[in-house]
Amino acid sequence: MKTFKLVNLKIAEEDSVRSFHLFDGLIINKEDDKQTWILEAFLEDTELDYFKNAQQNREDLEVLAVISSEKNDPASFYAHVHNVRHIGDKISVLFTGNLRNQRNEYAENLLDHLVSKSDLTGNELLHEFRTQMKERPRLKKS
Repeated sequence: MKTFKLVNLKIAEEDSVRSFHLFDGLIINKEDDKQTWILEAFLEDTELDYFKNAQQNREDLEVLAVISSEKNDPASFYAHVHNVRHIGDKISVLFTGNLRNQRNEYAENLLDHLVSKSDLTGNELLHEFRTQMKERPRLKKS
């Protein structure tokens, strides 16, 4: 197993990306035959209902996790909430999931979206592309 620091956590919802205030977190690659990852996030307790509902509904969530450094692109996981519990005045959310391999697909879709929906060119286009690759906004299907 390999353990890494989780530095940012977002959940991709239908038409948006929901951000969370992450106090601390870790992510573990179990390196098993199912390519399982475990994520633990320490969040504000105001998020308790959101994650309890996701756990009770057994929803698969698209979790966008930045690992080790804010400079890194988010890794996309399909994960479910395994456990939610209070720790002091915060909550611990434990996810179990699998890495989603979609970096090239997303980059191509984002570039197509930017070129067709904006008048950006040259350095402006490159800057917006880099910014949105970090933020990972939801793209509408054409």
